[in-house]
Amino acid sequence: MSPSLILLVSVVLGLALSPQSALGQTIDCQRPPQLVDPSLCCRDGGRDQIAEKCAQRIIGEGKGLPSLETATCLAECILNTSQYIQDPQKLHLENIRSSLSEKFSNDTAYVDAMAAAFTKCEPQSQRRLAAIQQSQQQHKCSPFSAIVLGCTYMEYFKNCPVNRWTQNAECALAKTYVTQCGLGA
Repeated sequence: MSPSLILLVSVVLGLALSPQSALGQTIDCQRPPQLVDPSLCCRDGGRDQIAEKCAQRIIGEGKGLPSLETATCLAECILNTSQYIQDPQKLHLENIRSSLSEKFSNDTAYVDAMAAAFTKCEPQSQRRLAAIQQSQQQHKCSPFSAIVLGCTYMEYFKNCPVNRWTQNAECALAKTYVTQCGLGA
């Protein structure tokens, strides 16, 4: 599974698990703009062996977007294998920053943006998980990891470092929509 597909799955999870509330008047939050691959606007961290191995284990060789349940299990596998989860509903923020700093030692702007996104998303994700758990619906995998990743990639997209951002009309519109419609944390 490519990082772009993982990012797209995270965005889909973020949309599926996030309430939409309009924060501005410029964009109609009930009518999203044409879908743009977020990684074409804001380059992510590139290929990740952990994500690839989890995708092979959870999804296999299947093409197309996975189901919400499969994406939830993929997110859980990625965060657990990366040792980003400290407790079932708590991130290990020191491990996250350390891991990102090691992998991207030459790009502190990326490390800072991702670490800030994880930090901002943890409490919001805990609240969303509590609301989901009240529905009494049983989940094969905990939605916490999926909520965290969806939120984190939305926050990263909204605060994309300048050196990773593609300046064009489609990307600007997508960023305005995500920011004004309250997607992410």
